[in-house]
Amino acid sequence: MKIDITWRNLPKDNHETVRHTVETLAERHLKPALEAFEHALPHVRLTLEKRKLDHRVTARIQLPPRKVLVAQSSDPLLDKALHNTLEELARQAERHRAHISHQHDWKRKARRRRLRELKSRLDALTPEAQQQVEVSLASLLPRLESWLRHELTYLRANGLLADDYPTLADVRDEMYVRIQRRWDEVPHDEEGLYRVAIRVTTEILEEETRRLHADEQLVSLEDEVPEDAMEQAEDMVGEEIGEFYQPDEDLYVEDLIADTEIPGPEEAAQAEAVDACYELLGALPSLWRRALTLVHREGLPPEVVANLILGIEEEELRQVLTLSERFLRDHLAERGLGIQDVPTLLAR
Repeated sequence: MKIDITWRNLPKDNHETVRHTVETLAERHLKPALEAFEHALPHVRLTLEKRKLDHRVTARIQLPPRKVLVAQSSDPLLDKALHNTLEELARQAERHRAHISHQHDWKRKARRRRLRELKSRLDALTPEAQQQVEVSLASLLPRLESWLRHELTYLRANGLLADDYPTLADVRDEMYVRIQRRWDEVPHDEEGLYRVAIRVTTEILEEETRRLHADEQLVSLEDEVPEDAMEQAEDMVGEEIGEFYQPDEDLYVEDLIADTEIPGPEEAAQAEAVDACYELLGALPSLWRRALTLVHREGLPPEVVANLILGIEEEELRQVLTLSERFLRDHLAERGLGIQDVPTLLAR
C-alpha cells in the first residue's frame, strides 16, 4: 500500500511526525480492509489542510474494478481527523469488497436453508398453536418493524451491515421462526411477547454484524466489470445543462394556495431538535443507542432492557443512559438548539 500526502498550510517541521502517525493508522485500519486488493497495489492519496479553526483531512483511493472511494473529516485535532478519515475509508473499502463479492446473494441462500431447517423442527406445534403464534406476532409487527427499521438504518450507516442484506423481511422471518421454536417458553401476553421479539431481533442483528466481519471476502471473477467513472463522465458530455435545469418559470397549484399547516417557530425548533437527536444517535455505540431507544422511545422498563434484552447489569444500564443522554444534550447545545430533554425528544 502506497501513501502520498499533500500538505496545505502545515509546518514542514511536523511533516515527519504526521507521516509516521498516518502510517500507523493506515496499518491499523486500512491494511486489513485492503487485503483482498493487494494485487492491485492500492494507492492512497491524502490531503492534509490546516484551516483557521480546524484541520481537514481528505483521503482518496481507487480500487478494482475502478471504484474511487473518498472519505473526509474535520477536527481541531489533526490526529483525530486522520483517525476518523482512515476509519471511514476502511469502512467504505469493506463495503465495496462485500458488494463486488455478491455476499448478499449467497448469504440469502444460506439463510433460506437455515430457515427451512428451523421450520422442519416445528412439527411438534399443533396447527392451532401455529395459528396462535401467527396472530400474536402479527399484532406486534407495526411497532416491531418501526424499531427494526431504525436499527438497520444505523447499522448500515456505520458500516456494520451491508447496504442490502439482511433486509427487514429477512430479520423478521427468522424472528418468527425462532419464537415459534420457543413458544412454550415465552410469555403469551402482548407486552411480554414484544419484549421477547425485541431480544430475539437484537440477537439476530448481532449475529449478522459478527458474521459480516468474520466471513472471508472474495472478489467475483464472473461478473462484468462496471463502467469506469471516467467513461461515464465522457458519456455525459453535453448533458450538463440537464443536471442544473430548474424550471423556475413553471407555475404550479401549490404556488398559488397558501399552506395552512406551516408549523410555528416553537414547533419548527422542536422538530429540528428531534431530527438532530436522531442524527446524533448514529454516532453512539450500538449498546448505548439501543439502551436509549428501548427505554425512551419504546417505553420498556429499564430492568427489562438490562436483564432480558441487552444482558447487562441495571447499574451499567443507568450509567449508559446517563452518559449517552449527556452526549446528546451537549452536542445539541453545540448546534445552537439549547438545553434539550433527550428522553422527551426520543419519545416524540
